[in-house]
Amino acid sequence: MQNFCVVTSHKEIPTSEIVFLKNHLNAVRVDMLGSCGVQFQVHPENITKELGLEISKKIDINFITENERSVYLLASDMDGTILEEECIDEIADLVGKGSEVRSITAQAMQEGLNFEEALQKRLALLKGTKLEVLEHCLSKKINVRPGASVLFKTFKKHFGKTAILSGGFTYFADHIQKKLGADFSFANVLEYKEGRLTGKALGTIVNAEKKLELMKQLIARQGKNSSKVVAVGDGNNDIKMISESGVGISFKGSDHLNFSAKHVLKNSDISAILYLLGIREEQFVY
Repeated sequence: MQNFCVVTSHKEIPTSEIVFLKNHLNAVRVDMLGSCGVQFQVHPENITKELGLEISKKIDINFITENERSVYLLASDMDGTILEEECIDEIADLVGKGSEVRSITAQAMQEGLNFEEALQKRLALLKGTKLEVLEHCLSKKINVRPGASVLFKTFKKHFGKTAILSGGFTYFADHIQKKLGADFSFANVLEYKEGRLTGKALGTIVNAEKKLELMKQLIARQGKNSSKVVAVGDGNNDIKMISESGVGISFKGSDHLNFSAKHVLKNSDISAILYLLGIREEQFVY
């Protein structure tokens, strides 16, 4: 079984750093996967997460085996992962509740505040918001991260199905699903009456446990197992599904998630997941 060290960045990796890493890792082989991705074939005894390199502040270093690359499902969080923003924070900004809602969001992300409780508190602050505000938010405030479209399209061509598992809202997730061509999308349903939000969500809340449950349902539907799933997210709400997946990735994630995830991307765009899976830039689908 081959073992790889995959080095990625958001910009071109200098030749000097590649040479340094080849020597430091005692690499058997070096493959340029793209301008922002390099793969080093290494011996198992040279695999360590803690390289202690100064240059690692500008790059991401992750280890993966050939067997782990045999995947069939991508399960991704939406807000802060596929999207640059947290949708609920952007809605709050538009109605003058930004600081209050962001404070609760930060607690949910970093301090272990119960997700369901945090969501209920934030939604209560948005009670009475007109649906026109959501329309404006979607069209003017929400941005898909660079590389997200490439990730979803390329994964579908080379590996299998793609899914959005979001603690956000279907109002946004349904639109993003169509934009990225994702096969599945799950999120919370906002309740509204007479064109205004009631401050509540309908049905079961998509929290950490529900994300894991949904991922397992998708796995069972295809008769596979979780070791063949790529799961990516940025918050504590993603820890359970990422921990249960074969290729669990923290993308610009919280400290708690970084500790739990096998792979961490801090300095690369989200399409670097494709390099991690051994896909070359010329194989990317745009």
